[in-house]
Amino acid sequence: MKLLNIFIALSLLLVFPLVSDKDAAADAPKGTVRVALESGVESASFEVDGNYTLVDQSNGKQLAEPGQGETWQVIVKSGKIEVRGSSKKYGPLTGPVMVRANDAGTAVILNGEGERTYKSVNAGLSVINGAGREVVLDSLNPSVRTAAGKMTIPGSGDLNLITYTGGTGSKRYRGGLEFREESGRLAVINELDIEDYLRGVVASEMPASWPAEALKTQAVAARNFALQRVESTRGSSYNVTCDMSSQMYGGYDAESPATNKAVEATRGMVMLSGGDLVAAYFHSSSGGYTENSEDVWVAKLPYLRWKEDKFDKNDTYYNWQVNYTVEQLKEKLSGAGYEFSKISDLQELARTSSGARVKKLAVKGEGPSGKALTVEISNSDNVRIALGLKSSLFTFTKKYDKNKKLTGVSFTGSGWGHGLGMSQYGVRGMARAGYNYQEILKYYYTGAVLAKDYGR
Repeated sequence: MKLLNIFIALSLLLVFPLVSDKDAAADAPKGTVRVALESGVESASFEVDGNYTLVDQSNGKQLAEPGQGETWQVIVKSGKIEVRGSSKKYGPLTGPVMVRANDAGTAVILNGEGERTYKSVNAGLSVINGAGREVVLDSLNPSVRTAAGKMTIPGSGDLNLITYTGGTGSKRYRGGLEFREESGRLAVINELDIEDYLRGVVASEMPASWPAEALKTQAVAARNFALQRVESTRGSSYNVTCDMSSQMYGGYDAESPATNKAVEATRGMVMLSGGDLVAAYFHSSSGGYTENSEDVWVAKLPYLRWKEDKFDKNDTYYNWQVNYTVEQLKEKLSGAGYEFSKISDLQELARTSSGARVKKLAVKGEGPSGKALTVEISNSDNVRIALGLKSSLFTFTKKYDKNKKLTGVSFTGSGWGHGLGMSQYGVRGMARAGYNYQEILKYYYTGAVLAKDYGR
């Protein structure tokens, strides 16, 4: 990449990287996230736009420097990885094999005495102004405000991007790509800086057109979620997935200026409870109430307490209806591991602390052997999943034939998701009502304390 030359000859400004130097920890540098993009892939390909090195991770050997726009193929053959460029082939390799992004640029800083300091722009830059306040610089279009007004600092604007093509199509990503052999197939992992990861998350989890304070709220919650997953999965091959089982991540192509601005504005901001990271679970719509953690799953967490959520009201996920015949209900329950040959009754046994959601449900009928079977399903998220519904905030009506035999069940409910922590539609409503992101987070996460610099 080109050297990004930034000359700042203002004696009142001190420029420094926002993220500390990388150190080795469980195969990944500190401050990075490993995202599982795909697994079970027979073959894949990639192209780079920028400065990358192909590395055999088993021995640290640098194999090649892929050229701009050159297509590389990755396959598994006899349990080994082969990587093929336009003119060269590498392998068989035990792997993993990493396509590693090199430094995208270096900032050259001049202080008031004319002394030079070199800093990587990958980590992000900020300045301390004359009032002692920290201001974040956009590394692609950095600027400062002088007495004469705002001045944009010229730079190359270069950015490392890698295009991955696999079973789900092609997308561009920041950071690097790792290819691992697992059971004769490829597993593909995107390793990148936490803040770059969040750029692809916030834009995928929340519409860019929503209020700025809502986007900032999402950025902090997503940062907490990712960091907590990094802590709890150390030693594993990846930390998070790119889908709803973790949080949605669309890579570089999903990014937007508004969501990137929200990530930058909250850089390093996290929520703590008792000095530990809050497990910042969030969902799409609460249906008007969030829940206690022990009612939805099992563990009791002090910051996940039920709340009335009047700002969540929306036309998308309120008053939905689902109708099942008994046969359809059997199929749904079977998909969740509950096998019935006949279903004769459905009974609500308990509700959550808010009174809004079904916490425990009994299903009566006959098992596969024909013997009488009663299954109790709890807690509320298991109820939702077992029935294949958007939420466990529902009521239901049973339908019978003339012989009083159950023929179907009709569900009416509101919300989408487990109902823990932050409701995204509720966040939108609070932001529209004038609340800032700090106030919104403190409402949804009881007793949480906001901390800068990742809570260090």
